[in-house]
Amino acid sequence: MFRNPLRFIILLLFCGTALVSCGGHKLLNGGGGTPPGTAPVVLMMTDTPPANVSILSAQVTLTGATLNPGNVPVFSGSTTIELTRLQTDKAYITTAKVAPGSYTSLALTFSNPVLTFENDTGAPIVAGAGSPTPTCATGAICTIQSVATNLSTTITLSPTVTVSATTSAGLLVDVNLNNVISATLGADFTGVTVSEFVPGSTGTPILEAEDVVGTVASTDAANSKFSLQNSLETVSLLVDTSTTFLNFPTGTCATFSIACVQANQILSVDIAIKSDGTAVARNVVFEDPNASDIDVEGTITSLGSSTFNMVTLTESAAIPSLPIGSVATVTYTGSTLSDIDLIHVDSVGITSPFLFSISVPSDLMVGQQVQVRRNPSSSGTTIAADRVRLRSSRVTGTYLTGPSTLFTLGTLPSLFIVHGVQTIQAQTATGSVSAICTGISIGIGGSCSSLVINHGESVRGPLFTNSGTPTIVATAVIQH
Repeated sequence: MFRNPLRFIILLLFCGTALVSCGGHKLLNGGGGTPPGTAPVVLMMTDTPPANVSILSAQVTLTGATLNPGNVPVFSGSTTIELTRLQTDKAYITTAKVAPGSYTSLALTFSNPVLTFENDTGAPIVAGAGSPTPTCATGAICTIQSVATNLSTTITLSPTVTVSATTSAGLLVDVNLNNVISATLGADFTGVTVSEFVPGSTGTPILEAEDVVGTVASTDAANSKFSLQNSLETVSLLVDTSTTFLNFPTGTCATFSIACVQANQILSVDIAIKSDGTAVARNVVFEDPNASDIDVEGTITSLGSSTFNMVTLTESAAIPSLPIGSVATVTYTGSTLSDIDLIHVDSVGITSPFLFSISVPSDLMVGQQVQVRRNPSSSGTTIAADRVRLRSSRVTGTYLTGPSTLFTLGTLPSLFIVHGVQTIQAQTATGSVSAICTGISIGIGGSCSSLVINHGESVRGPLFTNSGTPTIVATAVIQH
């Protein structure tokens, strides 16, 4: 039924009490010490649909994570995660403090799984909660609350995870949508797996949540921290010597430091997790000087004349009339600004022949992920855009032919197929942009030359029409 693993991963990082600091999610404790007798635990997430069904947005709310024995809470409350971006990325969830000891299982609870999908099966789909059961017509884009048979699961930790006062340990909890989503688009969260790693050691994953866009809610210059808020979460992040400031206008700050960050700015941030559990703003990218406009990111699903439709994936601030997963109609004019925003991933720009301008209609295509700046004159599900910015798309398919530096990606989601795109070229090296390739037979931080034909690949990067040869300039490739 499924073609390639579309998954999200919860990352748990255990740190001993002798370590310096730890982080958290709502809110992250980026700098303070750990209370005696406890150790911090960090949670993150990283993320296939039935044939001819393109999952355009998938949300689930995590409501609890508990270690046993001892019924030790790692996470409580609730946080909602949009999963489709996590084909190649991770989502930072929380840092908790637990008592040192040995733990044999992890219990997770979820709620409210919501799917937005395009039905390209050729027949209506009857699925989701409601009476009568909702029907999604052929070719339609529909949002349903998935009917869940199991919203909780307990995972045996093998080997047992031991938290000490001087060393750190971590867990990767892999929830594969190949196992979670049924043929009727129902959900069952019992099919998760867990692997252990040692944070900071050779061969471990890059502990990083990338490209988190939000509005600066508060700053704490004395402790070099700031709080970033968007429609789904609020995170507090530490700024240190590893932090890089990008795109800030000349004159905004004399030297790049926490002083550059001001309340109400819209920023894109990469969140790095140190081996001691501290959450750090690694790259801080200036997007907008204030929150008078709202940045909305989504995937283009259809094109019109000076308009396009997209499914919303992130919002720098909550829009009550346009929740995540909604279909928005974007209108723009010839004077609307447009550009390419790749700097948030690679600290470099993309140049010719890869160009993007809304004044050239052929530069827009279905499947591109874009960010639009929503003018206050917008209303409901209609966005009046005064900027359209090309962002990184996430596309899962199969490596068909070609060298690993420029290979053909096929078996694409039906969203592409029904709009006449059978294959996409994936370029892993161009100029100073080089992809990070990981996954099966590659390992963590391996060479892209290890990519293997006929394997499933999830590719992240800006997607260009490229004069009729769609090409994604890859910044990350995950081999499945």
